[in-house]
Amino acid sequence: MKKWLLIALFTLQSSLLHAASSVLVWPIFQVIEADQHGSALWLENRGSQPVRLQVRILAWQQQTYRDRYADQGEVVASPPFTTIPPQQRQLVRLIRTAAPPEQGEQAYRIILDEIPNADVPAVKNSAGLRLQMRYVLPLFLDAKGVWTQPRSDVRRDPASASQPQLSWQLVTEQGKTLLRIRNAGKVHARLSEVFWGREADVSKASLIVAKGFLGYVLAGQSMQFPLPAGKTVPIGSTLFTHLTDNGPVVAISP
Repeated sequence: MKKWLLIALFTLQSSLLHAASSVLVWPIFQVIEADQHGSALWLENRGSQPVRLQVRILAWQQQTYRDRYADQGEVVASPPFTTIPPQQRQLVRLIRTAAPPEQGEQAYRIILDEIPNADVPAVKNSAGLRLQMRYVLPLFLDAKGVWTQPRSDVRRDPASASQPQLSWQLVTEQGKTLLRIRNAGKVHARLSEVFWGREADVSKASLIVAKGFLGYVLAGQSMQFPLPAGKTVPIGSTLFTHLTDNGPVVAISP
């Protein structure tokens, strides 16, 4: 039985990540479909010193409107530890070791932790605290017939991609108004540029919840997000969001 833990993680949201430690990570939206045995994750050290990294994969659920993580054995990273010389790349294979899910998708987090090198002077911030980079990426294992990301080796109609099924409501907790979003679909929702308005145009929004990335709502789960302080939802407006960075704006019904 998995022991689900609440862990503070910082997620990566752009298609490439180039962090302060000069490590470039791509692609950051990782999916293993039912007919695939694994996926490729590339790490590139653009700095002048070797970088040591540990790669872990945790099961990911959302309970009581929070992300929870647990050890698992359905997918592994190979190699789990690596040292990348300056100006070099390292391939990490994400390998599925169990059968695909029977329906929908299973969610995981890829955690890449920088391991301090005793031979290299520590990088510190203005407060004198040592900076140790952590990279966090999503990983989804898809059931047969489920897909969310395009593939170069498979031709298919983008309109046939699996989609989340979202609804929203406002709730009040401890005097604060929260936006609760429920995902009744079989795949996750990645919410960005979330706003209320009479048109699907953020420049004409009447209330903006997030200008950039807001968060994930996993399949069959609900998450809550605070509204801007002192703001109320305008009467007659519609809630809109992006589900992909370059995709169309979609409306969410109450």
